[in-house]
Amino acid sequence: MIDIKLIREEPDKVKRSCKDRNYDIDIDKLLKLDEEYRNFLQDAQDLKHERNQLASEINKLKKQGKDIKPKIKQAKELPDKIKKLDEQIKKLKDDIDNVLSGIPNMPHPSVPIGEDESANKEVKKWGKLPEFDFEPKPHWELGKELDIIDTERSIKLAGSGFYVFKGLGARMERALINFFLDYHTKDGYTEIIPPLLANEKTMFGTGQLPKFEQDLYKTNEGLYMIPTAEVPLTNMHQDEILKEEDLPKFYCAYTPCFRTEAGRHGSETRGIFRLHQFNKVEMVKLCYPKHSYKELEDMKQRAESLLEMLNIPYRTIILSSGDMGFSAAKTYDIEVYSAFHKKYLETSSCSNCEDFQARRMNTRIRKKEGNIYVHTLNGSGLATPRLMIAILENNQNKDGSITIPKVLQPYMGGLKKIKKK
Repeated sequence: MIDIKLIREEPDKVKRSCKDRNYDIDIDKLLKLDEEYRNFLQDAQDLKHERNQLASEINKLKKQGKDIKPKIKQAKELPDKIKKLDEQIKKLKDDIDNVLSGIPNMPHPSVPIGEDESANKEVKKWGKLPEFDFEPKPHWELGKELDIIDTERSIKLAGSGFYVFKGLGARMERALINFFLDYHTKDGYTEIIPPLLANEKTMFGTGQLPKFEQDLYKTNEGLYMIPTAEVPLTNMHQDEILKEEDLPKFYCAYTPCFRTEAGRHGSETRGIFRLHQFNKVEMVKLCYPKHSYKELEDMKQRAESLLEMLNIPYRTIILSSGDMGFSAAKTYDIEVYSAFHKKYLETSSCSNCEDFQARRMNTRIRKKEGNIYVHTLNGSGLATPRLMIAILENNQNKDGSITIPKVLQPYMGGLKKIKKK
């Protein structure tokens, strides 16, 4: 959430940020509400001060044996006035918070300004693109022929947007998850197994609510299925004041992720491109503000290192202001190459949210001169579906087999290839 003080002091800066983020927010109207709120707040404080003064005067007059009826009459009028003002103050505060909760984070100066993905900036490209002396097949054909992906039964079980990995396909998915978790935990990340459901306050904390409720699955009890492990991991310290010496905090978790993908299904719906449920290992950092952009670079490099160990060609881009997620101040997307489609597909997104989420969660750092908000970062390390697409399509052989990346072979009992039965 944006600090209201910043909006008061630099409204043009916030207006420009909203425009760059493709958000139509009436900042002038918000400032009028804020001014009205502060005026009413002052009026209420003045009346409460007057009430206290009258109480003191009445007691004094009583002791002096003087007439207190005029003062009593004056005092009796105040509670109703104060009550009406408090009601108006609460309504204005709710209105202000409602507008504030819909204002996106402000982009970092290094973020390219643009309306959509066309303004994204490529900053790195790694790996040799695969070459074949045969016509490469798409992952859904390879998966069916090798009997490791069963989309027909997943549709029967749950509908489109889901998948069934079976046999060595399921084992490879598990191998990837274990490989990622081992890599992160050896470098000091604390592994967490969080709840897969989150309450409204938790969803608000990381910015999924209230704006993006249509993208979430909601239970009858009012809980939400998590769209990413970022939600519970980042919120673990909501309403807490952390000691400076306890930072940074690094967390990682494997979870299924659940998204309705409302309105996002287009041409790339075949196979395992766009899904309502998928597996991901997530990285989350909570750190001191001045270190957050160094931590973002480290997080990005970790995701890139995993792809290099898997020997998968990738490219890294900085998302433009119009393509970034709501809570992010800066985002790197890392995309793996698909041999069949001859294009790059996102498999990791690493973001610095600065203090935007911390304000929503009320997560602070204790300091002598006054508590400050922590900075939060999140990154996929990594998401598996499009990674599986890249492994299957890029590592396919003429005989229809798939060469398993060397780094995964120990996780698959030394198996080097997935072959037709």
